[in-house]
Amino acid sequence: MLGRPFWIYAASLSLVLTAGAAESKTETTPTPKTTNHQPSITGDFSFEENNQVLVALNAHLESNGTTLDAKKIRWNKTTNIIVAEGDVVYTTESLRILGEKVTLDMNHDTLVATHVRFGRSPMYFTADELKMVKGDKTMKGLRMWQNEPSKVGMELQVQEVNYTAQDNWLAAHDVTPYLVGIPFFYVPYYGQEGYSEIPYDIYIDTGAQTQQGGYLRTTTLFHKTKELWVGGLFDYYNESGFLIGPAVRYNNLKTAAPGDTLWKINFQGGYIHDSGDLYLTDDYGRIPGRDRFFALGDINGKTAEGVEIAGQLYAESDANALRDYRPASIPTAGLPQANLEVSAPWGGGFLSASVVGQADNYQDIVQHLPELRFDLPQNALGNQGLFQRSFVSLSYLYEHPSAQVPLASFYNITGSNDAWTTARLDTYYGLLYPWAAQEWLMIKPVVGVRATSWSTSLNNSGPATKIIGQVGFDLETLFTGSWEITADEWGIDGVRHSLRPIIQFRELPGADRNIGTAPVSDRAVALSTLGEIDLADRADAASTTETQITRIGVRNTFETKNPTTGTRELVRADVFTEWRQLTTGMQQSDVLTHIRLTPATWVTLDSAMRFGSNGSPLESLQSIGFNSGDFWNTSITWVDLEQVTTGQTLPTRQLILQAQMALNSIYSVYVLNDYDAFSGQSVVQSIGITQKIGNSWMLDYGIDKRLSALGSSSLGFHLRAQLFKF
Repeated sequence: MLGRPFWIYAASLSLVLTAGAAESKTETTPTPKTTNHQPSITGDFSFEENNQVLVALNAHLESNGTTLDAKKIRWNKTTNIIVAEGDVVYTTESLRILGEKVTLDMNHDTLVATHVRFGRSPMYFTADELKMVKGDKTMKGLRMWQNEPSKVGMELQVQEVNYTAQDNWLAAHDVTPYLVGIPFFYVPYYGQEGYSEIPYDIYIDTGAQTQQGGYLRTTTLFHKTKELWVGGLFDYYNESGFLIGPAVRYNNLKTAAPGDTLWKINFQGGYIHDSGDLYLTDDYGRIPGRDRFFALGDINGKTAEGVEIAGQLYAESDANALRDYRPASIPTAGLPQANLEVSAPWGGGFLSASVVGQADNYQDIVQHLPELRFDLPQNALGNQGLFQRSFVSLSYLYEHPSAQVPLASFYNITGSNDAWTTARLDTYYGLLYPWAAQEWLMIKPVVGVRATSWSTSLNNSGPATKIIGQVGFDLETLFTGSWEITADEWGIDGVRHSLRPIIQFRELPGADRNIGTAPVSDRAVALSTLGEIDLADRADAASTTETQITRIGVRNTFETKNPTTGTRELVRADVFTEWRQLTTGMQQSDVLTHIRLTPATWVTLDSAMRFGSNGSPLESLQSIGFNSGDFWNTSITWVDLEQVTTGQTLPTRQLILQAQMALNSIYSVYVLNDYDAFSGQSVVQSIGITQKIGNSWMLDYGIDKRLSALGSSSLGFHLRAQLFKF
């Protein structure tokens, strides 16, 4: 399912309403056809009512692919009504019903069955009455059971279910799920179009946390059309009150006709007037106000002409609103901001318009309000092997002090004494000449120039212009070797080694101009990656300050033969470093390494590390994983990373353990533990069971515990369902 529904309500409710569909989806007429073909009956015969009623004991009836077995069958030849009683089994090509009594009116295309049972393991359905009239279906007193009916198990009771063939409409009245005989939810009515789609996507999470007390979180989406889901958030927090907000999901990727615009849209938001004790300060030392909200959304679209739309919204009234009310959404939220970009092919390149806005009152961000840009990607210039590349961009930039970067620290971070705004014109033009000197040697000389003008420099010191030249090359060599090495126990059948030394060099005259004067709109936040080296790929000319840069690296790959995929990677080992010429002198960057070992298909060891120029370890990301395919998998990961924000380095030290094991074809267990080395506690713990129901549903129930960086903790129990097959 494309979301996180509540397993008993969503799974049981949808399954019970589609039960008739699953068993009789292809059946349009439930009774024997009213044609000249007469049913054939076998059994012990007798006649009643002047020989107008045929009575058969231990009878078997067949008519047009429909069979009826019962202890007693009465067929009135005058009214063409057949009544079967006692251990009745009614069977068509796609439907099998067991019941006490079945009445077939062949003249009026009607079937009425009482005290019936139908379904397939492990889901069974019982009903007081099942009636089918010319494709219309009604079930009264419907109950769903997992495995055999049991008072100590779970069940779903529906007073009445109706399906109207003409309108293709399925409706249910008075729906109540039970667990161990105890009702715990009630829905008076709902309807949906047809059988093929489930009507609701529901998520329910309950538990307790330090500040908000006991809570019940719910998200409900109604399937309004095949593409559109609408609904909302409705939460209750014992100490804080009610949280409400809208939720929308739209996806027409499967239903769009050729030439239609493809859309994928998600949005949800929540508002609460917090009535609790607001004693916890946020990440910036502020006490939040009582009116708190958050909004999350993303949009992606593409037209048949190649126009693409992409955007994201992440807004909070305070830095920790999402943490306090929906902590599970934080990993997917990203950086608080609102952005939207529209791009289209034009003139052999791409024309785009984008907006980046600050969507809160605390996060520091350079806003683009807006930016228009044309990119001409690498394309041939004549027939002599020469290529060109260019872009031109016009934008309006704005940054102001925030809670993250207050005015007292604003100058140290941005170089400005106050908020700054400027219009920026940014252009680049370059030439490239890829040249294969040998089969094992590729050289690509590069020349270019980037000219950038700002209407206002920092501290209103007038306009600024920065012109940076570029000359350099990319060099890559390839050496290979093969050995007939075999190790059946490790799945190794021959070894091939590929060695790729890489050198990139750029001379950048003019990069040392206007340092500290031109507004910087792109500040690095990650240390564990090397930035773009080519001048045309850099996001900001103002942050380009080195006049010379050389990057050296080596890529190593060892592979073996694989009967399924052709090759399988055994070892991947990469090493890269840089030297930069700054105004303060030559400076070597950190050394980045990445090693991945897969000696067998069931084990993977992965190590990414950052070393200082003196060889001291600074960052690392280590993991070891074991995987036996569908039976079990587990991994242990050590995260030791840093990011730069507000001029400071913020470290992360965490040990993550996750494992999953299939107990049998139905049940699997999983566990997750995220241990934070700084707090000395596990910040996220989760343990649960997944269960398959039939051929369509995956149920997930488990316990989650979370601990925030500010000391707030929560313990909850989640129930979710996933529909993986219609």
